[in-house]
Amino acid sequence: MNALLSPISSQLAYLDSLRPSHSFNTTLLSSITPTALHPPFYHLARPSILPFLSDKYLSLAAPVVIYWLVSLVFHVLDTAKFPYFEKRRIHESPEVLARNKATVGQVFRAVILQHAIQTGLALLWFEDDEKILRREVYRDHLADMAQLTPRVVDAAILLLGRRSGEQLLRNHGEALVRWLFWWGIPAFQLFFALYVTVHSFWFTIRVPASPRLALTRLFIVFVMDTWQYWWHRTFHTYTYLYRKIHSVHHRLYVPYAFGALYNHPLEGIILDTLGAAVAHEASRMTMRQAIVLFAFASAKTVDDHCGYRIWWDPCQAFFYNNSDYHDIHHQAYGIKANFSQPFFTNWDVLLGTRMTREEANLKTRRVKAE
Repeated sequence: MNALLSPISSQLAYLDSLRPSHSFNTTLLSSITPTALHPPFYHLARPSILPFLSDKYLSLAAPVVIYWLVSLVFHVLDTAKFPYFEKRRIHESPEVLARNKATVGQVFRAVILQHAIQTGLALLWFEDDEKILRREVYRDHLADMAQLTPRVVDAAILLLGRRSGEQLLRNHGEALVRWLFWWGIPAFQLFFALYVTVHSFWFTIRVPASPRLALTRLFIVFVMDTWQYWWHRTFHTYTYLYRKIHSVHHRLYVPYAFGALYNHPLEGIILDTLGAAVAHEASRMTMRQAIVLFAFASAKTVDDHCGYRIWWDPCQAFFYNNSDYHDIHHQAYGIKANFSQPFFTNWDVLLGTRMTREEANLKTRRVKAE
């Protein structure tokens, strides 16, 4: 994660056409424009995070390595059968062998294939290292902050009024500009891209070079979120699509960690590879932000299929859409529910397709009683 993603000037140029020439005092503007970087801890001026690997190739390797490392942790728990974790299994261990319709070998080969396709397409998608370095590392961050400063002034005066806005800027203007540059905008970009990654499956439009900032991006998020829900639901509604493509993933009635990406190759390309590409391009992330995003999304996907309820697991503690929630969708009684994945449940809640564990247990008790 390194400073901002693609030039702030291109992202904020639209505001130039809206700003009146008298909108701010030039003396105030010059007094709050940062003259020193004061970079945060994450900022690295060197060409790559690792001395032996460029950021481009690290972004390709990180999600694959994280996928297998997190999977290995859960595999150890599966085989060691520690009493603490055995009590927290969603299903009894023999169920994995008895109910799943895909062998471990088939799952392993399918995941390796998906990772190979994902890496190959990403190599075609990304620019060469030199272009990335010129755009993201060898750049004038002070000049970028100078371009950001007038927008901060305009926003403060618009939101607070001239008197209160100018008072805030005189007291904290430089710190506010620096915070937005190093933390606010990158955090927004990362959150936006994370939302795109987990909610965009068939949404493959490219955002224009000068997007209309937050309103445009929020609209895109809404479209992507909506599309993901209906795309997944459609695969369960139309028999042909389910049988030919999506049913591959559902051959694992009892999910386990490294089977998270056990999909039909076409589904893997659409769900994961294209989703990540859209997230990276639409949010205008830097390559270093992409490394964080791709690695985290990979770990969360594995965790959602781990087969355990672990209250202190961050992926389960901070997200309602977790391993227990997604496990319900893999069962016969929940296959028409819990379409959202893997972070948010908004559309399931709004459209009545959410099934809680309590509702699932009630269904299984009714079946057993009959």
